[in-house]
Amino acid sequence: MAMQAEQQDLLEGIYKRAIKFLPLYALVPVLYGVVFWAAGQGMDWKAFALGALGWVIALFLRGPVSLLAKKLPVNKAQGMMVASSGVLEESVRLALVALFSGAFTWAHSFGQGWAAVEVVFVIINVIVIGSLIKRTDEKAMQAKEFLQAQGTLNASPLWGVLERIWASAIHIGCTLIVVQQPWAVLLLIPLHSGINWFAVKLATKSVGISSLFIAVFGILSLMTGIMLY
Repeated sequence: MAMQAEQQDLLEGIYKRAIKFLPLYALVPVLYGVVFWAAGQGMDWKAFALGALGWVIALFLRGPVSLLAKKLPVNKAQGMMVASSGVLEESVRLALVALFSGAFTWAHSFGQGWAAVEVVFVIINVIVIGSLIKRTDEKAMQAKEFLQAQGTLNASPLWGVLERIWASAIHIGCTLIVVQQPWAVLLLIPLHSGINWFAVKLATKSVGISSLFIAVFGILSLMTGIMLY
């Protein structure tokens, strides 16, 4: 009981801190849109919506993986989910790009839609944490255990905002790359999964180093994608 009370207090503190930063999370996709607009690249809203749909499709495809992961210890389950991210996301991205891709405006809009819906998902996760605080059912306890296994519960929510900035750069950059060089998905699949895996591992030791790691790949991905045009 004492452990449950301690866990509840920890989650409550995290929730109270994180909820204050939700407007900053929401600003991330807005700022990307403004930057591209300022550079003379407007938004193709159909491509934006398609990008958002692509991320949702990839999320649903993780369903079978998550069912398998539930049978594993928390750390191994987390590793499986992270490893599957590159395979599923980049495969869906390639499929949609192959069917609908257009010029630079289409590509960056698609990437921004993909990144934006992921930000929305993060915001929803923060709200879900709030709903878990006082629950003691089996599913809630499993979710709490999974959160604690990440080892980043005590980190400032600002790190999460920065992560969204860098992750968005990766999604936009990867889309630009795949539109121009579809074969690059063969490199992006292991790279995407590898980045996620190492970022999670690094975060358990230092959230700052993990953020820097993601930042490097985010900037490189975005710049590479832009230079291909």
